Amino acid sequence: MAEAANSGIWVEAGEGLLDDTIALRRDIHGEPELGLFNPKTTQKAKAALAGLPLEIREGPSTSGFVAILKGPENGRTVLLRGDTDALPMNEDTGLPYASRNEGAMHACGHDTHTAMLAGAARALCAHRDRLAGTVMFMFQPGEEGHHGAREMLKDGLLDPLPDAAFALHISPNIPAGIFAGRA
Repeated sequence: MAEAANSGIWVEAGEGLLDDTIALRRDIHGEPELGLFNPKTTQKAKAALAGLPLEIREGPSTSGFVAILKGPENGRTVLLRGDTDALPMNEDTGLPYASRNEGAMHACGHDTHTAMLAGAARALCAHRDRLAGTVMFMFQPGEEGHHGAREMLKDGLLDPLPDAAFALHISPNIPAGIFAGRA
């Protein structure tokens, strides 16, 4: 029964952040960036995290960053990862928030990943008192063939390494409301 009550907290937190998350996603979508350096996307993600009890780590090799939330109790460290870069293609969707950058488009959903990761950070910060351990939020550029994660690791942004890491990817081929996974 307590588990069901706890799940309501997270549903409520997510619903309370939905409008801001959608607005952030659309803002990022309109200004897609390629490769290892996505300064506008990084600036937008950091603005969404402003004022939260997070330690920010940055390195010289990318515009990526890691935001770290420490709970009041010791425990394991979990990493949540979202990618920030776009694909090198033109957008022809006609959406009001379509890409304004010629030759770059968030066709792979990284705008959504970044916005959802910022939303998760906000939700977890709001309930930090329930957290036993640490959560690392990795905003990673260069996922599309530029080895952004490798560069962030080389820069020491994930030292010490987390006990577990999770990432997600939206997929238009899976029906809405279905979660698929693999080991």
